[in-house]
Amino acid sequence: MESPRQELFSLTQGYKTTQALYVAAKLGVADHLQQGPKKAEELARDVQANPKALFRLMRHLAAIGIFTQDESGKFGLTPLGELLCTDNPESMRYGAIFTGEENYKAAGNLLHSVRTGETAFNNLYGKGHFDWMAEHADASSTFNKAMAQSLRRQGNPVESYDYSGKRVVVDVGGGRGDLISSVLVANPAMEGILFDLPQGSAEARSVLQAKGVEDRCHIKTGSFFDSIPSGGDVYVLSRILHDWPDDKAATILANCRKAIKDDGTLLIRDNVLSDGDVQGSTLDVTMLIMTGGEERTESEWKNLLQSAGFVLTRVYKKEGQFDLIEAKPDKRPLQRR
Repeated sequence: MESPRQELFSLTQGYKTTQALYVAAKLGVADHLQQGPKKAEELARDVQANPKALFRLMRHLAAIGIFTQDESGKFGLTPLGELLCTDNPESMRYGAIFTGEENYKAAGNLLHSVRTGETAFNNLYGKGHFDWMAEHADASSTFNKAMAQSLRRQGNPVESYDYSGKRVVVDVGGGRGDLISSVLVANPAMEGILFDLPQGSAEARSVLQAKGVEDRCHIKTGSFFDSIPSGGDVYVLSRILHDWPDDKAATILANCRKAIKDDGTLLIRDNVLSDGDVQGSTLDVTMLIMTGGEERTESEWKNLLQSAGFVLTRVYKKEGQFDLIEAKPDKRPLQRR
């Protein structure tokens, strides 16, 4: 058992491990160890790094269980290290890269957010995260890949939802199309609409083709702050609303309400925050730093949905980090709400 002092010391040193994991992920070290253990010198040639510096990095990551280090000095993969391999079904490689780049830099500006209530990223970069990504294609691609890997890794209740009687699903802010592809594969009679900004959906067509659903999914581009395509039976907002403060989240929901049929269904894949939820509270701090959004409790979700003309009908509790909130259009006259 660590003493309280040692435990606190270990917590304060976490930033170094975050960067060590980022560097290993960025260089693709784990991919080069899939065929077997290698010495640092050989790895350095593979990933174009300094041999001694790479050895020191690998030694640290071996000490915390990411890689193995044998008596001959060769490094190999552990089950944790395998999660940094690009083709691992549970891969976290792009998540580690995203965390270690602009996310990491913005976290160093957390003090500004706490003092002022302003978003750390905006203060550091001079604009919002999504506006910044629109100008940085590589960062946007990394972000989309990280979200896609997270979708696969954590399991997605949107995929297992009962779509009986539903014909068209609209994925609002659907990025590369990983989520809507999975829904359409599981529901062959359904059609889909993928809606996102042009940079968000730039890689979507290839993903839809790879999943064999391109002929059943239309790609439409635009901002969900302006309008959302109509004609859907089910509208999906997966990890969208937590990116935004209440006023902007309400605008997105209001546009969904304008587009949705009176008997339609809104599915929100997001965290329903509860006391003692370490993952949820960590993500809440991330939103404070990166986007100005927030995680919400069930009562906060109810109020937000009601303000935009929806009624929260059910919460499917999470298996991974995110829950599934089901909502229906509130058909009561506005003055009665």
